[in-house]
Amino acid sequence: MLKALFITTSLAAITLVAPVRAQDLQSEVEKIGAAYTDCIAKHDAACVASLYSKDGVQVNVVGQVQTDLKATYEAYFKDGEDGIAVKVNYAQPLGNDMAMAAGDVDVTFNVEPKLRALFWSAVYVKEGGQWKIRMLTAGIKPPPPPKEAMADKK
Repeated sequence: MLKALFITTSLAAITLVAPVRAQDLQSEVEKIGAAYTDCIAKHDAACVASLYSKDGVQVNVVGQVQTDLKATYEAYFKDGEDGIAVKVNYAQPLGNDMAMAAGDVDVTFNVEPKLRALFWSAVYVKEGGQWKIRMLTAGIKPPPPPKEAMADKK
């Protein structure tokens, strides 16, 4: 009986300290991206805010740090934000309880310009056993370099 209890306890302890694998993390970040997409599609600011940690922040495209995420998204929806398409290009664990990721996001609006291509990066933390966004930073994708500049590099 004690031997079975020891084995079970040992396996549980190993599971708790097992390192986060990049492949598993990529999947988790993609799930968060899908949930973010769904929240935006429903225009549900509280839903978006729930994806962030209790002290989560967003650094928007003009460098402002947003701390009241529900109010931030209510304003975004009022300003015409209508939908997003998230792509995760990179995810990397920074230990068992912290990770970072980066990717692209196309944001659609019901006002001009209708489509805005952005890049994003995020830091994630485990909160209550769930991955949450601690800090999300978004920036405007620069246009591709002119063909002449590319020819000069060859």
